[in-house]
Amino acid sequence: LILWVLMGCGNNDDKAKTIPIDKMKVVVWQLMNADEHYARVSLIDSNWRNTKKNVQFYQQIFDLNKVDRVAFYQQIDYLKTHPEEFKILMDSITEFSKREKKALVK
Repeated sequence: LILWVLMGCGNNDDKAKTIPIDKMKVVVWQLMNADEHYARVSLIDSNWRNTKKNVQFYQQIFDLNKVDRVAFYQQIDYLKTHPEEFKILMDSITEFSKREKKALVK
């Protein structure tokens, strides 16, 4: 029984870790950009806050990347408890950001 419980607990980590890091970094980067855009525009246009445009942006990003919203947040929850893997994600987002910014300058 104990072995079965331990095996079941180990599988939960695997189930939560369903989105590859390369896809996660793109989605998180796009969500961060959407948040920045939303913050800027909502200062000028208060209707954006009332219509919750940020939620619409998030759903568009999930749809564009073919990522399930629930699976994404489960992955984030998993990474909260696995700091080494979370650091890898954050480092890859930083590098991705640098490449994206360089591409805009060219």
